Amino acid sequence: MTNRHLGIVLACMALALLACTLSFSEDVGTPVSDAGGAVASPDVLTGSAPSVRIVEPGDGAVVPVNQRLNLTVETDSTATRFQLNVEGRVASTIAMPPEQSGPTSAILSWQPPRAGSYRLEVVAFNGNLPSAPAAIQIEASGLVSAPTGGDGSCTGRVLVSQLNYRSGPTTGATRLGKFEVGETVTVIGRNEASTWYHVQRANAQQVWVINNGQWFETEGACDALPVAE
Repeated sequence: MTNRHLGIVLACMALALLACTLSFSEDVGTPVSDAGGAVASPDVLTGSAPSVRIVEPGDGAVVPVNQRLNLTVETDSTATRFQLNVEGRVASTIAMPPEQSGPTSAILSWQPPRAGSYRLEVVAFNGNLPSAPAAIQIEASGLVSAPTGGDGSCTGRVLVSQLNYRSGPTTGATRLGKFEVGETVTVIGRNEASTWYHVQRANAQQVWVINNGQWFETEGACDALPVAE
C-alpha cells in the first residue's frame, strides 16, 4: 500500500470515529441533576447564592404539638425558592413568583407531630445556587386548644414577597401593585374556574390574586365563594 493510500485510509477511520462520538453524545442527552432537572451550563448560572436568615420564631422557641408552625424567612438578594429541612429531611419547599429580583421573603410552614426537640434548617436557592443553611432549634410541647368557630368569612394570607395583585382574574390584567409578605385580606369572590380570588385589602381596595397555594393561602368558609365579575 502506498503512502497516499495509507493516508486516505487513516482519514476515513478518523471521520468514522468522530461520527460515533457525535452520535453517542446525542443519545446521552443533557445531564440530569439529583433534583430531576437539567444541569445548567456555567453561563446559565448567573448571579450569586443568596444569604438567608430565619426572622421568626427565634432559636429555642416552644410551640404546641400538632399546631402549624410558621417560619418567616428572608434573603439579602434574589432567591427563586426556599427549602425547609427538619432533622435532615425535606419538610416543605416553596417556589417564588417569576420575574422577581432583589431581597426576598416568604412564610414556610411545618407541624411538629409529637413532643420533642427539632432542628429546623432553611436553604434559599437562586436557580441552582444554594445558600448556607439558617438553623434554629425548637421545642414542641403540650397541645393547642381547640379552635373556636369562625365568623363565616373567608380570609387569605400572602406567603411570599413580590406577589402581584391585578385589576382582573388574568395575568394580562393591569398590575396594580405587590402584596407584602404576611398581608391578610378578606376573600370576597372567585372567577368561574376558581383560578383567581377577588379579595379586599385592609384599605378597602378590591383586587385579584392568583390561586396558588404556595403563594396565597385561604382559611375559613371559602367553599361557597360567589363568582365575581
